[in-house]
Amino acid sequence: MSTKEPAPIDEFPLSSVSAKRLINDLANNHTSRILLGKHTRLRMEQRGVSRRQIFQVLGNKHSRITEAPHQTACGDWKCNLQGMAAGEIIEVVISLKRHEYDPSAFIVTVIVK
Repeated sequence: MSTKEPAPIDEFPLSSVSAKRLINDLANNHTSRILLGKHTRLRMEQRGVSRRQIFQVLGNKHSRITEAPHQTACGDWKCNLQGMAAGEIIEVVISLKRHEYDPSAFIVTVIVK
């Protein structure tokens, strides 16, 4: 875990490249800034996906954005990131919060393809 804070991104609209860079940084260096909600934990259990698999997808530079970042009604940026973990193709729906000044992320759901 790095002591350095994640770099904020002052970009509008948020590009796929910047979103992926921020997600990779959060997953590799600031895991405490990534939150999993109740819905996500339920889907993980139903679909047999571990927390480690999610972080492998989020932190892997070879994962790809399958749905470009788009702004939600509350101002967050939501996108889908797909990658391989433990031999399965996993897609993670992630919402980026406060990317301009104090980046964090919320995992909306996880899907096994």
